[in-house]
Amino acid sequence: MLWSFDKIAVIHLAATGFMVGLIWTIHVVHYPLFAYVNEPYQPFQEAHMSRITSLLIVPWGIETLSAAALLATAVGTQDRTLALVGLALLGIVVLVTGLGAAPIHGQLVESYDADLHQKLMRVDLVRTLLWTLRLIPAAWLVLRS
Repeated sequence: MLWSFDKIAVIHLAATGFMVGLIWTIHVVHYPLFAYVNEPYQPFQEAHMSRITSLLIVPWGIETLSAAALLATAVGTQDRTLALVGLALLGIVVLVTGLGAAPIHGQLVESYDADLHQKLMRVDLVRTLLWTLRLIPAAWLVLRS
């Protein structure tokens, strides 16, 4: 088979690892710097949203597709459970992003607000920790194969 479970697991781990590194860089380096941007703030926030989207869309897409492929190709109960846990965590990340981080970014487009920025940092910490947890089932699946 061209796309075996083992190959998909390696691709998935690589994509997840990239996303974890990216989200930690955003959380520790990039988001804290928002507080140092002078007005007009709108061009900065719009550029951030555009550039970060273009950076993460391919690896996040690969991560998502490979997570679904892992669940579809899992043979044993343990592999299926690990794939399901990983996919569930990814679903929660998407919810936190869509219901938390994205709306805050939308509000920050209007102008910088310190309270909104702190709220973004809190929401992003949850997202960052959830994404980091995703490494556990992803790595476990590779180690098992």
